[in-house]
This record gives sequence, C-alpha cells and structure tokens, in this order.
Amino acid sequence: MVGQDHVRDRLMPATYFDEQLRYNEEALGRFRNLIASPDTSPEHRRQLRHTVYRRELEQLIARYSLGEPIEVLRAGYPKVIEALAEYQQQAGGAAHDFEHFDAYVLALWITSLAILLGVDDNEARRAVRELDNEGRDCVFDRLVALRSPSAGRTPTATLLYPNPYQPLRDALVAGGAEQTRLIQDFLARWYDGMQPAYWHGSHRRRDAGYFGYWCFELAAFVKGLGIDDRAFVDHPHYPRDLVHQGGSEATTP
Repeated sequence: MVGQDHVRDRLMPATYFDEQLRYNEEALGRFRNLIASPDTSPEHRRQLRHTVYRRELEQLIARYSLGEPIEVLRAGYPKVIEALAEYQQQAGGAAHDFEHFDAYVLALWITSLAILLGVDDNEARRAVRELDNEGRDCVFDRLVALRSPSAGRTPTATLLYPNPYQPLRDALVAGGAEQTRLIQDFLARWYDGMQPAYWHGSHRRRDAGYFGYWCFELAAFVKGLGIDDRAFVDHPHYPRDLVHQGGSEATTP
C-alpha cells in the first residue's frame, strides 16, 4: 500500500485512495476499449476522451493525496497531457473552454502542477499549447508566465471568476502583511468558492470519486514567486510539500 505512512489527505484513509486508484485504472481501461471500438460514434468517442483526460488528472491528484513520492507524480504527469491532447484532437482542436468553471479550474491545476512537480520544458510547453485560452484570464496567464516566461502570451486584466479568485489576484500585486492577509482570505473562501465544480462535496457522497481538495494554484504562485507562507503553511488545502520539497522555495522560519 503506497503512502500508508504518509497520507497527505486529512479526510480519507490510505485504504480509500488505494481502492479509488484501482477502480479508476479499471474504468480507464474500459473507456479506452470503447474509444478504440469501430462501433463507438464520434460524439461518444469525444465524450469518452474527455472523461479519460479528466480521470487521468484525478488519478494524479489522488496519488498525491495518498502520499506517493513527488518523483512518481512527475513521471505520471505526461499521461495527463497525452489524454488532454487526444481529447483536443477528437474535439477538432477546440480550446479547453474557460466559459466552463470546471475547465478553468482543471487548467489552473495542470499549469500549477507543471510548476510544482518540475516537469521538463517540453512537457510544460505542450500543456500550455493544449490548454490554449491565451488572453482569457489573468490568473491563468500569470501561471503560464511563471512556468514558460518565453511563451510570448499577451497579458490580460480580465478575471473570469472573481469568486473565489479576486483575493489571489490582489495578493499577486501586494506585498508584506497585506499579501499574507489576502492569501489567507483566499484560502478561507477557496473551497466554498469551488461549489460549482463537479467534485465539490465529493468526500460526502458514496462513489463520488473523491480525490482530494488541493489549492495547487496558490502553491504554484508561492513557489514561483518566493512568497512567505508561514502564516498559512498548515492550511488543509495547501499542498505544502510541493512547495518545500527542496527546502528553499518559500520563506520559512
């Protein structure tokens, strides 16, 4: 049982995540068989590819929640991007549409995990290319710039989802005690602000596919900008070890 002595999640035991990971792997195999079947319609195949993409990301996050080593997570990241690319190809190259809150949050996570896991440059560039949405949202574009400063994207002042992201946006241009206050405000409202997301409240529903509640987007900014995180390092939604894996990414006592 991987991660039994170091389960990062505080809501579920290691046995839950072990079972969830096994179930998802079996489901992914079934979905891929359906995708490969000539009897599957193009629209159903497109839906299945989106499900595979989403499940691959959920698997990666569940492995983090379980406590798997960061190097294992890093090695698994390309599977998420490959599944995203296959979905985009099936969808005719359409952008991963930020008009949908779920699509926006998943894009933030994928970009943040590229920063937090230290994936190689080619994989990070591929993720940015597949996610697209240049100039749509300032938080997303700022994350892209952190990981790929040479991407040459046009910045925007638009924030698509002020709830819950306004305090985070404000914190990125603040400093000192004001920055800390804004980040604490953001973390305090983050989970409730995720209510429109398909996974919100999944820990309370049987067979809902809970994989962990982690604010990867904040952690990526903390790591990338060297923000002092002492005031919120123990928050249950803050993936602290992805920031401090090298011991010097953020200011600590």
